[in-house]
Amino acid sequence: VPGTTGMAHFLEHMLFKGTPLHPKGDLDRLLARYGALWNAFTSEDVTCYFETVPKERYLTALELEADRMMNALVSLEETEAERTVIVSEREGLENDPSFLLGEELQAVAFARHPYGQGVIGSKEEIQTMPRDALFAHYRRFYAPSNAYVVLVGDEEAEVLLDRAADAFGRLEPGEPAPQVRAPEPSQHGERRIVVRRAGGAVPLVQIAHKSVRATDPMVPALQALAVALAGASGGAQEAASGRSSRLYRALVATGLATEVEAGAGLNKDPYLFSIEATLRPEGDHRAVESRILEELARIASEPMVAEEFTRVRKQVLAANAFPSDTVTGRAFRLGQLLSTGAASSIGEWYERLAAVTADDVRAAAAATFVERSRSVGHFEPTE
Repeated sequence: VPGTTGMAHFLEHMLFKGTPLHPKGDLDRLLARYGALWNAFTSEDVTCYFETVPKERYLTALELEADRMMNALVSLEETEAERTVIVSEREGLENDPSFLLGEELQAVAFARHPYGQGVIGSKEEIQTMPRDALFAHYRRFYAPSNAYVVLVGDEEAEVLLDRAADAFGRLEPGEPAPQVRAPEPSQHGERRIVVRRAGGAVPLVQIAHKSVRATDPMVPALQALAVALAGASGGAQEAASGRSSRLYRALVATGLATEVEAGAGLNKDPYLFSIEATLRPEGDHRAVESRILEELARIASEPMVAEEFTRVRKQVLAANAFPSDTVTGRAFRLGQLLSTGAASSIGEWYERLAAVTADDVRAAAAATFVERSRSVGHFEPTE
């Protein structure tokens, strides 16, 4: 709620401060000894903690997560020390014009829903976040009833399920988390924001349209739409798919911009379909914005020809498959699909992507790229 923005992310940092069973630093030493990869991140919908460990050590990771789900030490002293770290993290992000503009645009796009407050929170609220409020958040939300446990690796599924049940079954189940109390009302016209900041940054244009939640049947077509417009993100195919995309040819190949990206997020509640173009230093924001909107109108009115759709379809399926080649990537994808409700398995998600047609993509564009649900942001660097 307002006044506590960034609380989930702040608390994520605190869960690395130890428990009575594993004091601060003990976990680092223990997992480093095993050559483990471990960390955490917070998104709009979840906080995720993860470990990639040798097969013979996965029980240690399960025991660790069960322990800190209920027994984390959120002391006043450690809270104050970590506050400085998070403020520094926030200030580092503020050096990125894409973050600055994106944060402002998100706040404009969402008038009521918590999505409008961003993940890391405002600097002022980070600086004043009470330790007791953090601990109350921990007690309310950290329980098996509000968690997904994902295990991926070289072991029988039944064995993994039994081991997870052994680790977490001893914990108090907790109450289900409350639903969002402020659903976003309908938007009735375009919203605009201009951010000006000194520091030699490049000009940007961001355009975001209200989109649908991850459970919506249109979501796989939106994933293909993002690839058609700006290419796939991640993997060896990214560069080639970007150069063949519509916005690359309309903006980068013509010299209007140096980079362009598009993304349709998988989120638990209706979120945004976002486009960002990086301009040349002398670039014309209005010209770039106009060209983007022309391309959006064209893809919403004309189905892709067979050759283009075949290429886009291959890129979508490859972008989905490549990250799942590793156990870590597969766990991340499973967690994303399960926690947002997009699919119950990677196989199901792949099949839904493979079933998308060219007309599905056109229909998704027509439903999404409408003026009344659009928010536009310009970043203008100053002297």
